Amino acid sequence: MSDTTEPSRAPWGELPPETAAVLATVAQELRPDVDQIADRMIAAQRAEIPGYYEMFDSSLVADARSVSVAVVGLWLDVMVSGEGLSDDDIAPVTEGSRRRAVQGVGLEPLLRAYRVGIRVMWTQLIASSAWKRSSLDSAMGQLATGALAFADRMTTAVAAAYLDEVAHLTREREHRRSSLLNVILAGPTAEQHRALADLAEPHCVIVAQVEEGSTLARLETLGTMLERHAGARLWTVRHSSLVAVIFGTLPRTVLKERLASLPDDGRVLAIGVGNRATSTAETRISYAEATEALNAGPTLGTTTGRIYDYSALAPVLALLRDRAAALRFADTALEPFGEILSRRWALPTLEAFLSRGGRTGQMADALGLHPNTVKYRMSELSPYLPSDALDGDQAATLLLAIRVHQYLKERT
Repeated sequence: MSDTTEPSRAPWGELPPETAAVLATVAQELRPDVDQIADRMIAAQRAEIPGYYEMFDSSLVADARSVSVAVVGLWLDVMVSGEGLSDDDIAPVTEGSRRRAVQGVGLEPLLRAYRVGIRVMWTQLIASSAWKRSSLDSAMGQLATGALAFADRMTTAVAAAYLDEVAHLTREREHRRSSLLNVILAGPTAEQHRALADLAEPHCVIVAQVEEGSTLARLETLGTMLERHAGARLWTVRHSSLVAVIFGTLPRTVLKERLASLPDDGRVLAIGVGNRATSTAETRISYAEATEALNAGPTLGTTTGRIYDYSALAPVLALLRDRAAALRFADTALEPFGEILSRRWALPTLEAFLSRGGRTGQMADALGLHPNTVKYRMSELSPYLPSDALDGDQAATLLLAIRVHQYLKERT
């Protein structure tokens, strides 16, 4: 745990040394189960709290899950160390609370989610085999009191951070950002529709992925950069990502150039770009497209840099929605190349050949190789190439097959 601020005593106070040792052993044995416990917390919250998980957006659920994982980890840390938690230790929890404020989640559902989550965590803890075979019965009352104190510590910090962030949401721009999240996830009410009349203008949605653990302040800075560099008038935050609406009718190439020009400090990992929209309903579609491009683009490897455009990836993504059909297509199209494809360099070289029209210099640049190496590889591939390999339809078919093959292989 962090020592930047002074931690308090453990929530259950002093335990006999032998009991503390057993408790630490139980916590260490439960450490591999953190993800499963967090999943059960999420499931219970979605079942018991109307309004809190009515938003079925996967990235918002992932955001909440990341905080649940942090809460379970903190509880196990306390069990091992016998110390309380400092403000620095619970920063992932308070940052999550600030994001909920920006995302328009109410305080009461948020606090109830913590109460439900900690109840599930305690139930899973005492039901575990590690706990049952330990000798902690004599300390059960003390530990249960500690669990309640831990819950109070969490909810007090969450409420304070939430209310502090709400104080910053009085400006029109922030309210509009929260409305954007509701439009994207749940569909607009009449009031939200009026508030977001701008979405009748041509626009597209982008989703920017940032490094894990980025603070809300970092996400706010990225939103400001998108305003300045790309013309974003609406944006909202998620866990490790930011959703923004870019207005206007800029050509896609110009838009992608502007996004690529964002200061690259290594924190913006990738950006997905959805197709153009002219209504709130299409805004949600554009958001789904941007998310799909962001998730699949790095695996497909069809784009240099960090910008993944749905319009460029759409043929591959459409085919991949039916995995069996995609696999049959790729196997059939690449069958003539036979054993040569088992060589690690074969598919990248064939892709460079097709996408660069067979121009050796451009292939060498794309592959980072000497032109003579490219020529040698092509001499090995030539016996397998059809005579019309570079014709438009044939080249497009082979490129699609290669990308589908690479995606399925990577995901498998």
